Amino acid sequence: MKLEKSVKRDKCASCNSNSFSTIYNFGEIPLAGSFPLESERFNIQKFPLSIIMCNDCKLVQTDTLIEPEVLFKDYRYISSVGMQKHFNLYADWLVNKEGVKPLDSVLEFGCNDGPLLDALRSRGIHNTIGIDPATNIVKLGRKKGLNIECDFFNSEFVEDNRWEGKFDYVLASNTFAHITDINSVVKGVEQSLKKDGKFIIEVQYLVDLVDKFQFDFMYHEHLYYYTITSLNHLLSKHGLKIIDVERVPVHSGSIRVIATKNFGDEVNSIVEELVENEKEYEDLSNFTLSIEKALSNLKTFLDNNKNRKIIGYGASGRANVVVGTLDLDCNSVQYIIDESPERYNRYTSNGKIPIYPPDDIEIDVDFILIFAWNFADMIIEKTKHLGIPYVIPFPQLKIIDEK
Repeated sequence: MKLEKSVKRDKCASCNSNSFSTIYNFGEIPLAGSFPLESERFNIQKFPLSIIMCNDCKLVQTDTLIEPEVLFKDYRYISSVGMQKHFNLYADWLVNKEGVKPLDSVLEFGCNDGPLLDALRSRGIHNTIGIDPATNIVKLGRKKGLNIECDFFNSEFVEDNRWEGKFDYVLASNTFAHITDINSVVKGVEQSLKKDGKFIIEVQYLVDLVDKFQFDFMYHEHLYYYTITSLNHLLSKHGLKIIDVERVPVHSGSIRVIATKNFGDEVNSIVEELVENEKEYEDLSNFTLSIEKALSNLKTFLDNNKNRKIIGYGASGRANVVVGTLDLDCNSVQYIIDESPERYNRYTSNGKIPIYPPDDIEIDVDFILIFAWNFADMIIEKTKHLGIPYVIPFPQLKIIDEK
């Protein structure tokens, strides 16, 4: 699907319905995955963003579509930074529970710098290939000796490469929410799988997102927020059936979904149990009110402490959502500390707050605002020796003083 920078979604990405309910309107904000350099920070693009739910298939999605080349060709998220332990455990699960064997052929699209492929390789699974569109990230994976192609995976890509019926497993880890033409990708999965092959998706779960108030995980790059209900609808259109689901804690609550082309496979009872529970999440009006209140409380706190020295911790996409929505600058938050070298000496997506490495934390700070609040315990453990009070902004704003 070719876009002209950005267009407003006029139909559901999955079922083509044009009937939507609005969950939250963030206004016009910069891209959450953007971390501009000093030379780029005065020419910031903003795009409208509302989160909407399809009234027919119940897929929650963004209302604005942005050309994938804009979103992902210079991507600053490195999966192996902070996530390698998770992918090691995932590889163990694939080998020990799912039964992936050394001779099995495995494709992972959206593989980033290859932490899962690397973990599989160390467990004797060598017949693997990764696909990812981010040129800078693919280079990092190739330096590890991994077989990664720099491209977008979809039905056309499968046909061009003659990959029909080629793979025992197709994997999508934390990438299935990023795909504009999701139907073409699912079609490509079905085409590339062997007859008894399996498609395994790991993606954040809308139910956990709502329950744990992960609203700042909603941004342009995350086009979809899935339930089993909406995934069932999408996958079944292309000859794939969900046979099992596991809840996993990564990203504050995700699902690992196993689907197959073999409709004779038995379906685990957890699938129907989750679908039944999801009916309670078709009206998210209370979630909307909670977002409005939480953002207002943070803005009030920052406005009331303009004379205090406040720094941030965690320059993730989540931070960019909050900074962009409230249009914060260094008068509110002087700088943000982050642990990824890909973001050092860059700026938040609105170009107004610099990002520095952990060694640059100064001692004359009044508060550390933990933007990566889902990792608050870990961040506090690393930095409590500094004796600086913390502000945890969500779900309810609270101050923690470890002195």
